[in-house]
Amino acid sequence: MTVRIAQFVAPRNDVIDAAFLRDFPEIEVAKAAGLDALAPALQGAVALITTNSAFTPEFARVLCDNADSLKWIQFTTVGIDIADAAGLPPGLWLTNTGDVMQATLATHAIALMLAVQRGLHRFEAARARHDWARDDLAKHLVVPEGGTMVILGMGRIGQDIARKARAFGMRVICVTRAGAPANGAIDRVVAREHVDEVLPDADVVMVAMPIDNETRGFLSAARIALMKPDAIVVNISRGLVVDEAALADALAAGCLKGAGLDAFGDEPLPPDSPFWKLENVVMTPHVGGQAGDHNRRKLAELVRQNMRRFVDGRPLLNVVRAP
Repeated sequence: MTVRIAQFVAPRNDVIDAAFLRDFPEIEVAKAAGLDALAPALQGAVALITTNSAFTPEFARVLCDNADSLKWIQFTTVGIDIADAAGLPPGLWLTNTGDVMQATLATHAIALMLAVQRGLHRFEAARARHDWARDDLAKHLVVPEGGTMVILGMGRIGQDIARKARAFGMRVICVTRAGAPANGAIDRVVAREHVDEVLPDADVVMVAMPIDNETRGFLSAARIALMKPDAIVVNISRGLVVDEAALADALAAGCLKGAGLDAFGDEPLPPDSPFWKLENVVMTPHVGGQAGDHNRRKLAELVRQNMRRFVDGRPLLNVVRAP
């Protein structure tokens, strides 16, 4: 029996190659390179491989109008919040990438922290001016050792960030929905309602929460005001977890040392965003989970495992929603 699947992904996440098709002779793949090809690709398809960011309102409409045969969506991302907001057909199995990008995201988070603490963006600006700037910029440099990191969120990514922070000699506090017991890499766990108690101690506030009704605006203006002036904020999760206007104001006023940002509420970041011009901000364009062939191999293996499980009628991996 032929099993038809559809795919709508960026080329970097296309893991359906000749080797895949040899291993799954029963599978027929329809790859849609654009929205105009999505409806035909979905005809008769029981599975769809796609990404969270693909879910524009138009994409969601095409999907919902042509999902009669669809049973399962495999996301090539961890988050499905954009898809949720745009609208998903009911009654589907939804799976994400699980820990495929976990270590990469955690590494990117630490890289952003170190870039701000070690002033790499300031030195790059001086380099563009051919300015040695050693004496002028040395005053901005701090180290993570002995500092306190408060991680908002204790999922897979938050726990991996905690392990890496401990390797730099930091004290780690995690803020969770429920104050779960700390693991070996975490010194203290506090429930969300007690976050105000720990923010004043933070040298680094790491945003690793998913976005939902409870976390939207969680790092509010009032909570940013609780942080000390030499603290930094790093966001590798979702921009809307943070009151970005309040964060920009605090950074501009020197109420925070700096920020490392990979996620924004409005992406691509609008040209008039104040973050573009703030000298104490390091930014990357939501690429924290990217790692070239390394992640591609891990994603390919996950898709293969889940496809075999789906074809065999066995439980899927990384289920984030069941019918």
